[in-house]
Amino acid sequence: MFSVAVKGYGIVIWDGDGEWRTFGPTDSLSATLADRVSYALETVPSPAEERDVREALLSISGAGLLSADCEHGPGECEGEAGLS
Repeated sequence: MFSVAVKGYGIVIWDGDGEWRTFGPTDSLSATLADRVSYALETVPSPAEERDVREALLSISGAGLLSADCEHGPGECEGEAGLS
């Protein structure tokens, strides 16, 4: 499971089972975000790997990763900078 924020639109939550939800400050922005997510996911083959989905969602303009579940320790996830 991971979540992505899209500046000006809201938040997308991917549950890891091929399902996603959007949350926006208004119904209109949430619907627009859902359209943008659907469009971004058109490039991901089915069945989708979580990494491919994450990359597709992060390709949306203004998107940034909020959180991601993993089984690693702090600083051990791919792309995560370790603290010194």
